[in-house]
Amino acid sequence: MILDVLLSNEIGEETLNVRIKDSVCGVIDVIRATSTITTLLAKGIDKIFVADSKDNALKLKKRNKSYILCGEEGGHPPKGFDYGNSPLELSRLDNIKDKTAIIKTTNGTVSLFKAKNSIAAYALSLLNLDYTINCMLNRAKKNNHNLLLICSGEAGKIAFDDVFVAGLVIKKLLTKGLNIDFTDTCKIVLNSFLTEKNINKALEKSVSARSLRGVGLGEDIMFCSKLNKYKVCGKLFVENSLLALKPNLPK
Repeated sequence: MILDVLLSNEIGEETLNVRIKDSVCGVIDVIRATSTITTLLAKGIDKIFVADSKDNALKLKKRNKSYILCGEEGGHPPKGFDYGNSPLELSRLDNIKDKTAIIKTTNGTVSLFKAKNSIAAYALSLLNLDYTINCMLNRAKKNNHNLLLICSGEAGKIAFDDVFVAGLVIKKLLTKGLNIDFTDTCKIVLNSFLTEKNINKALEKSVSARSLRGVGLGEDIMFCSKLNKYKVCGKLFVENSLLALKPNLPK
């Protein structure tokens, strides 16, 4: 079993030692899409459709007015969206259990589409880190599939927050005593992670955090820093040609 890391969703697959279609993927956009997805599922959302454009998100909402449309453009919810991409805001909702959501963001949803044809893919954040690692391992062990962490980055560039989270995943996998071949990219990511002492301070160093604070949404950073707050993760699937996530809950 090989573990590799894609440092940004705009970096080509040819840089990897594994192929996406042969891997179990953990998609990371800690600030904020995968944190938002995790929060929605923890609050009881039954299913989340992933839109590939703002227009398609709005069309899906128009056909299904009861769906909750979440997302951002420049950090803020576009016109016609019910909510933004704020896990903190969504954590305060009390009336969304068993409902369906739609999400479209700048970076995270791009990564989810990149993982569409993988063996299995899960939305990974700090909020559900240990639980998602276990989901990935349980799926990979069935046929000794490779593992791949997909960091979303920001606008195609590498973002330190996602790489930091990938480093934490690698550190935790090293403690499990499994027969995993860690690529050189993994070793670079791990060394970067080991220089940090505090999760929140590490996230604050990233371009993603700076962009978020620049639009007045810095409170989300602390929420996204909460480690293992939830035992749920979103697993990708396709329904009627639409990409969606369903909750992968404890049995």
